Amino acid sequence: MEKTVIAIMFVVIITKVLGFSRDIFLSFFYGADGLTDAYLISTDIPTVFFAFIGMGIAASYIPVYTKIREERGDVAAERFTANVTNAVMLLSTVLVILLLVFPVPIVKLFAYGFEGETLRIAVLFTRIISLTLYFTALIFIFTSYLEVKDRFLPTVLSGLPLNVLLITTIVVSSKMDIMMLAIGTVIAVVVQFLYMVPAIRKSGYRHQLVLNLKDRDLKQMMMLAIPVIIGVSADQVNILVDRTIASQLAEGGISALTYAHRIVFFVQAIFVLAVVKVMFPKISKLAVRKNMEELKAVVGKIITTVSLIVIPAAVGMMIFSRQITELLFGRGAFEDRAIDMTTGLLFFYALGLLGFGLREVLSKVFYSLEDSRTPMINAFGAMFLNVALNLVLSRVIGLNGLALATSIAAIVSTVLLYASLVRKIGSLDSRRLMIDLGKGILAAIVMGVAARAAYAVSSLAMDEVPALFIGVSTGVVVYAAMLWMLQLSDIAYYKARLMALARR
Repeated sequence: MEKTVIAIMFVVIITKVLGFSRDIFLSFFYGADGLTDAYLISTDIPTVFFAFIGMGIAASYIPVYTKIREERGDVAAERFTANVTNAVMLLSTVLVILLLVFPVPIVKLFAYGFEGETLRIAVLFTRIISLTLYFTALIFIFTSYLEVKDRFLPTVLSGLPLNVLLITTIVVSSKMDIMMLAIGTVIAVVVQFLYMVPAIRKSGYRHQLVLNLKDRDLKQMMMLAIPVIIGVSADQVNILVDRTIASQLAEGGISALTYAHRIVFFVQAIFVLAVVKVMFPKISKLAVRKNMEELKAVVGKIITTVSLIVIPAAVGMMIFSRQITELLFGRGAFEDRAIDMTTGLLFFYALGLLGFGLREVLSKVFYSLEDSRTPMINAFGAMFLNVALNLVLSRVIGLNGLALATSIAAIVSTVLLYASLVRKIGSLDSRRLMIDLGKGILAAIVMGVAARAAYAVSSLAMDEVPALFIGVSTGVVVYAAMLWMLQLSDIAYYKARLMALARR
């Protein structure tokens, strides 16, 4: 399991670096203005439209497929996959028609402040990019299919051709025609799915022309998926409110919000996504077999591991928020005003990084237990809190209030979700977890002081990038030393795993 997680982390780093390169190219050639706002909204709309369904599939497909495979074998499980695929393609057609026929009200829903040329470009782009819905749907389905088959790398590697093509699109469109932004985006998503096809075939899947909307397995999946879809809709309402308020607070506000958000979730993707990808099929099998003691042991170790990785990353992003923003985006058309906006948003998003990561882990545990209702209720609670805080904090500290509201809501909802899980499956040794969490926070604070001091001294004698590298490197060493000195409860376990991996 550890080797797989490390391999996925390595690939995710490469993929996300390319993804950041895409954002850097976009900021270099187009800056943070009405055009980038229009493009980002038009790419987000199809994603958000299908995210309701896609996240439902991602959460419910694996538990149902695992149960079918355990009880009735591979043939029934493969037929179930074909039926799901055909049903989702039918639904995607309905969504594409809606985007083609009603683009103006839909764009206004996502960015109420858009007017004039910005609105015209956003509508045009949305109509073209709506075609990606079909392939986004297939990617969601077959990512889950490959993961349940323990084929994790093809799903994360598919992001490589996607980002290479998107970078190419940005460069070409800046020299030729902005229409290439939309057309190239469609091509990139199509190629992303085609990259996965060989792995899908090697896993044994052969598509069948079967469509039975009354199938009991499909109904069971939908019963699990509906609460997830409703819960995801709550998350999308948060995004919608954030973007709507941002579009009214400042021109380029949506772009700055997007860039800061992507930096934060870059870290989450590296550490949390890799763990969740491997964890979800494993704990789903444990849940089907009713092996609750091992399930609790695995979940406890995952929570501790994710926390000890994410906490120092959050502290590092807060103390170096401006340096990170300037390093990634501070060139070309990305002017000082855009850097200032993104820096502040990055700082306040980083405050909630642990909440974002652990909420993802805990939600997957509930889904493996075939309980999607609890995360749904939690998501709605977070939504109401987030919207209320948005309205208050955006008036007090402007654009930064949107990021702070999101972070506070994530932390509160994660604490409540953890309490719900303990009530459901029993003790996860909360006292030990809290002690380890406290030690991790203390170690990260010391790390932050040391890293900032090392950076300040180094920057007197060298350029920004080498000084930042020395600061970060110092922080890593200090954090590791602090954890060793504080003697975490599982320090012997982690030492043994590291030695075992080194011997391999």
